[in-house]
Amino acid sequence: MGASPRTLAAVSFAIRVFILLLGIVSMILILTAPGACFSRYLNGSPISREICPGQNSIFPMNVEAWGRGLHFQGRGENIYGQVAIIVFSLILAIASLGFSCIHLGVGNPLTYPQVFFCALGAISFLIMGGFETWYATGFDHIEFFIQAIGNGVFSGCAGLPGCQIEFVVKGWAVAAAFYFLSALLYVADLAITFMARNSGTSEVYPVTTTRAHHLSTHY
Repeated sequence: MGASPRTLAAVSFAIRVFILLLGIVSMILILTAPGACFSRYLNGSPISREICPGQNSIFPMNVEAWGRGLHFQGRGENIYGQVAIIVFSLILAIASLGFSCIHLGVGNPLTYPQVFFCALGAISFLIMGGFETWYATGFDHIEFFIQAIGNGVFSGCAGLPGCQIEFVVKGWAVAAAFYFLSALLYVADLAITFMARNSGTSEVYPVTTTRAHHLSTHY
């Protein structure tokens, strides 16, 4: 015997609460930007250990630096795309959680709206995870900025043809991973939503069949 629709609804609710928590943690990681580091590579091979300047030094990546940091000049406007990622992820998470509250509180499953939001959430968080990965790896800008400081003296690439910089904000990389995880959780939530719908349907038909059999036997 499978789980009851209410049990499945409770599981779905727990998943959506977790997705919202992941969204909040991701927001904090994006705004604080811990772990900005870079490494030197020569012809694809590493030639240095990972270099992680102190937080808020040289090229701070936290939200306070977005509007005034010299390292954001020229491409700094792109960084504000993360605001859209934060806002949209939280709106999706809160909206889907609201449907769960209605389901558990009122008893109305709202199956099709929930299916829509689960599918939208899976696709959207997958896309947002991709964009956040792009931001976490320097959004095609920070590596060139680091390499240009002092004509390569700061990065250690001066006089080394083929030397390249690979940059990462570890906090943003974790946020990207959380967005990808949220996409997978929405896929699981979508399956649970269908299971709850089918379970609710299967609970109705046996009663109808039994009553029909009783009436035919009686008459």
